[in-house]
Amino acid sequence: MVDENLARKAVDSANLNVLRMALYQATGDEELAELPLEKVKVRGGLNTVLTVAPDRQEELKQKALEFLRTKAEGFVPTVPTDDELRRMMSLMRGETLSDRAFAYRRAMPAFEEIPRAANWTDGPVVPEGFRVAVIGTGFSGLGTAVQLERLGIPYDVYERRHEVGGTWSINTYPDARTDTMNFTYQFSFVKNYPWSEYFARQGEVRRYLDHVADTFGIRPHIHFGADVTEAVWDEEEHRWRLTVTRDGVPEVVEANIVISGAGLFGVPRTLDIPGADTFEGRVLHTTQWSPDIDLAGKRVAVIGNGSTGVQLLKQVAEKAGQVYVHQRTPQWISPRENYGAPIEPEVRWLLDNMPYYWNWYSYEMLSFGISSQGLQEKASGPEERFEASEELKELAASLTKYIETQVGGDKELMAKLVPDYVPVARRLVVDNGWYASLLRDNVELVTDRIERITPTGIVTADGTEREVDVIVAAIGFAVTKYLFPTVYRGVGGARLDKRWEEAPGPMAYLGVAVPDFPNFFMLYGPNSQPRNGSIPSWIEVWSRYVCQSIVMMLENGHDRIEVRKQVYEKYNAEMDAVAETLIWSDPASKDRNYYVNEWGRSQVNAAWRVEDYHAFFVKPQPEDYHLG
Repeated sequence: MVDENLARKAVDSANLNVLRMALYQATGDEELAELPLEKVKVRGGLNTVLTVAPDRQEELKQKALEFLRTKAEGFVPTVPTDDELRRMMSLMRGETLSDRAFAYRRAMPAFEEIPRAANWTDGPVVPEGFRVAVIGTGFSGLGTAVQLERLGIPYDVYERRHEVGGTWSINTYPDARTDTMNFTYQFSFVKNYPWSEYFARQGEVRRYLDHVADTFGIRPHIHFGADVTEAVWDEEEHRWRLTVTRDGVPEVVEANIVISGAGLFGVPRTLDIPGADTFEGRVLHTTQWSPDIDLAGKRVAVIGNGSTGVQLLKQVAEKAGQVYVHQRTPQWISPRENYGAPIEPEVRWLLDNMPYYWNWYSYEMLSFGISSQGLQEKASGPEERFEASEELKELAASLTKYIETQVGGDKELMAKLVPDYVPVARRLVVDNGWYASLLRDNVELVTDRIERITPTGIVTADGTEREVDVIVAAIGFAVTKYLFPTVYRGVGGARLDKRWEEAPGPMAYLGVAVPDFPNFFMLYGPNSQPRNGSIPSWIEVWSRYVCQSIVMMLENGHDRIEVRKQVYEKYNAEMDAVAETLIWSDPASKDRNYYVNEWGRSQVNAAWRVEDYHAFFVKPQPEDYHLG
C-alpha cells in the first residue's frame, strides 16, 4: 500500500517536467506529451528550465498519484528504443535534436546498464601476459578500471595514497563539497545512488568512489601506497617499465599500456610570494588540511576567493578570532538552489518509487545548461574585443543585485566585490555564505595587493602589515602539471613534462594522446575540460574512447598504438582557432582565469561546443594512429 500523505508530498515536491516525462514513459499517455510548458530562468538567467503551466499542474499530479497507487509496485522498467528516446528528449526540453546532439545526450538518462561502454567486435582478444597500468583512483582511474573490468582486459591500478578518492581524498578542508549537483556529478552506471545532500560533501563523494571500487570489482586490482615515479617506454619490447615506490622501496613493473588518471586538480599551486618561507606561523594549502588544525581564536589570513576560498570561509570565520580575506580579483559568485540542503525524504521516496524519475531527473540536470554555451562565444569574431550580449548583461545585473542583497547595500563593499568583467569569463563560483561572512565583525576584506610575507604577517601594497598566526592558501592548482609526479620518458627518451614546460605549453590529441608516447593515454588531459557538462560523464566518454582504442589495436593484431603527429598538430591548430572566438581568450579575460596559460594559449578547455567535441570520441579511427 502506498502512503497517501507521503505520495502527495512527493509529487508536490517533484520537478514537474521530470515527473511528466517519467509518467509519460511509464504509461504512454499522450495527454502528458501535450501538456503546455513555461520557461523559467535560473542562476540569475544563466540557464532556462521548463515547467508545466500552473493551470495544468494539478492534473499532472493526480495522474501521477493514480499511477503510484495502482501501477508503480512491481513495475518493470524497459530500455527505450533510440526513436522513442529521441522523441522524449525533444518533448522534455521543447527542442528538436540534431543527430550529433542526440548522440551526445543519448547516455544521459542512463537507461542502459553501462551507457558509455567500450565493446569487443567478436569477443575478447587479449594476448597472454597483456596488462594495463592505470594511475590513480579518482573518478578517472576508477571509470577507466570499470571499462577494463567489463572488457576482461587484465589491469593494475596504482594509487599513491592509502584510500581511493583522488582529489576527493586530498582535499579535506572545511566544507569541501561539489558545486555541481550530485545528479550530474556521478557515473551513469551507478543507478540512483542514495545521496544524502543535493551537493555532496567531500566525505560522501569519497565514499561514493569506495562504492564504485567495491561494486564493480575494482578494489582487488588496486595497489595502495604505490607511487609511480617514472615510466619509461621500451621501443624494442613495445611496453612500459614503471618505477613504483612503496614505503620508500622502488621496484620496476611492466605494462603494455599505461593510462594516467592523475587529473587536473591534484597538484597544489605554490604560494609564490616574497618572504613566504620566512613566515613563523603555519602556512596551509587547502590540500594540506588535517584534523589536528585548530583555528580557535587565531588570526587567519585566507588568500584566494575562488571556489575553495569561498567554500571554506564561513567555517574558518566561525572559529577564528580574526580573519583577513585577501582578494586579488573579484569573482562572480552565484547562489545555487539546494546548496547545502539535504535531499528530503519525499524526494528520496519519489526517486525510489516512481519509475524513470531518477533517469529523467539526471537528464534534466545534465542537459539544461547546454544552451548557455552561446554566452561563451564572441559574436564579433576573434579580432574584435568581446562585447557582452544582452543575456550576459542581464546575468551580470542579476548577480550584482544578489551581491547587493547579501552585503546589505554596503556601497564600499560593493565597489570591491562587483567584477569589472562579464560573467562566464571565469568559472562561476557558488556562494557558501561568503558574502555574509564578510559582514562579520571578525572578518576584513583586503583588496590591496600582497607585497610580501614577513615572519609574523602579511604586508600589502599600502604598507599595512597584518599580523597573523595562520595563512590559508586557497590559491588553486598547478593545472599545467597534468601527470605529476610521474616522469614519462617516451620514444628516444623524450620527457613529456619537459616538453610541456616549453611554449605553447601542454597539448594532446583529444586531450588523451601525445606523439612519441606510444601505448600511453591520459584522462582529463590538456584541452579536455568541456565547455558544459559533468566531468564524471566526460570521464566515461574519454575512458570509453581510450579502451576502444586498445580494443582496436588488439583486434587488428597489433601491440603498439601512437597518435600520428600530423593528426595531433591539425587537431590542435583547429582547436586554437576556435578557442580564439571564445570569451576567455579575450584580452580582458586572459589574466582572469586558469584556462589560459602563461603563453596566452587556452590550455584547459576544449574549444568546441559539447556535441561537436563529443563527436570526436564516438569511435577511434585507425588512420589517426600508427598501429604496429
